[in-house]
Parts: sequence; structure tokens; C-alpha cells
Amino acid sequence: MTMRSAGRALGVSLLAALLLPHQASAQEPGVVGLLVRVFDGLAEVTEDCEIAVYAVGSRDMPLPATLRDDGWAHVDVPAGFYDVQVASRDATGVIAVTWTERLSVLRYADEAEGHQEIVNLQPAFGALLVHPPQSWRDSNTAWRASVFLHGIVGRAGFASVSEDVIPRLFVLPAGRYDLTANSAGLEVSVSDIEVPANHTRMTVLPAATGESRP
Repeated sequence: MTMRSAGRALGVSLLAALLLPHQASAQEPGVVGLLVRVFDGLAEVTEDCEIAVYAVGSRDMPLPATLRDDGWAHVDVPAGFYDVQVASRDATGVIAVTWTERLSVLRYADEAEGHQEIVNLQPAFGALLVHPPQSWRDSNTAWRASVFLHGIVGRAGFASVSEDVIPRLFVLPAGRYDLTANSAGLEVSVSDIEVPANHTRMTVLPAATGESRP
């Protein structure tokens, strides 16, 4: 499930949680676009997988996700809790099924495009989604982010999956990391971010020191 660095309350309407996926449309309030990408370690395999979403605890009426042009598999669901099934085929043709259970799918102000989750077929991996400071987003400023193992001197950085989309996505072995982002001579650093195994962590970068604010 996605975890927020800011530690927001995870209140969910019981009514929304009880609604079945087919009972809502994208136009209804409380409906969330769930976006899923699948990795096998560091390799992306989304397009080779079939993804279905079930109401939590149920195995009836699967709601299939549709692969979009931007690489995310998409399905609209009411805000609530869900089990996500990923069916993948290996090189020998054997089909493996991976479940992510009790996934919390909520709508946040910084998730205008939908609630993003990364499923990794390797259990020792997690993911980090990085949003830029609001001023960088508003000005459409180019920016770059790098992630490093926490507290290691002379460390090598991890690059994001793509440098031209928001948020930046990092697929990482579970652990603790430091993050640095740069734009137009300004730098933002965040220390000691925990990326748990089998979870997607999201963080929104603060404004850079010395950056003018509205």
C-alpha cells in the first residue's frame, strides 16, 4: 500500500468501503483512479501481466485494469480497501499469481492523476514516489532527483525510472534512503526515508532553502 511521509490520517468512509467496484462511475465523488505498475525486481513487467482488483476479502466480480499508453494499468474504484491480483507468465510459460491484499485506495490532494501503487514480484523490493515542491510544479521547472543509501559516505545514487514524469518513481530494495533534488541552482534534501518491502512510499518535497514563496 502507499505510505505517506507526512503521516496523514487514513480515514475512510465505511459506505465507500462497502460499495462494489461496478456500482460507481468515474464521475461520482469518492471514486478513485487506481494506477498500478508491476516490476520484477528492477525490471518493469506491467505489459506482460494481467491485473484485476477485488473488493477486500472477496474473490467474486474481478474488475480488470486496462493498460494505458503511459505504462500505468488503470481501473476506477470507490475509495476503500481492495485486493489486487497480478497474473504473470515466466520464460517457461508457467503462470504465477501474486496478491497484494488490503490495499488502501484513497484520494489525496497531491494525487490528481490517481492513486499510484507499485507491485513488485520480488518481496524484498519497495518503491518511492517523489513529488516536487509546488513552486517547481507551478513554474514547470526542470528538476532532477537522486536517491542514496542512508548515511553512507561516497555512496552511489539510484536513478528514477523516468526523468520526465511527475512523480518520479524509484524502485528500490527495501531499506532507508536519503533523497536530493535539484532545480535551477536550488537543492532540496530529505534524510532517512524508509522504503518498506512490498509497499509504495510517497513523499512531497519541501520548498528549497532560500526559494521565494508566494
